Amino acid sequence: MELASCINFLLYSAQNAVLGYFRERLAQYDVTPIQYALLKCLSTEDGQTPSQLAQALRLDASSITGLLTRLEKKELVQRVYSTEDRRSVHVHLLPAGSALLVPINETIEDANVAMAEGFSEEEFNKLKEYLLAVEHNARTHLAEKK
Repeated sequence: MELASCINFLLYSAQNAVLGYFRERLAQYDVTPIQYALLKCLSTEDGQTPSQLAQALRLDASSITGLLTRLEKKELVQRVYSTEDRRSVHVHLLPAGSALLVPINETIEDANVAMAEGFSEEEFNKLKEYLLAVEHNARTHLAEKK
């Protein structure tokens, strides 16, 4: 199979280009794309546990721990530990995090429009549908191997 026909290569190449573009657009806010995604999750439902965030972002728990540490240092989120059970923790979006999301959301909207350039709305929606199907197929076949 030619490299240019391999789904892995095509997705990897596209993902690197898109990630680089989003990183550049978010650099002015000192936030990475995955940090933005975590803030966005909390703006939708505040007080989630790290495991809930990991599941929503399709990350492992150790990745979430590092993300939370960096966002706490920036004073954008806060981990609140239960007084009854120190292992129980909920993550809250701080006012600075909420305020930062206002301009970031606008930047993300603009970046998504740029990535959809050349596609009709229907075509872009189909692309998203296809990408979700590819992800589902990969996860299904990976689970079958276990």
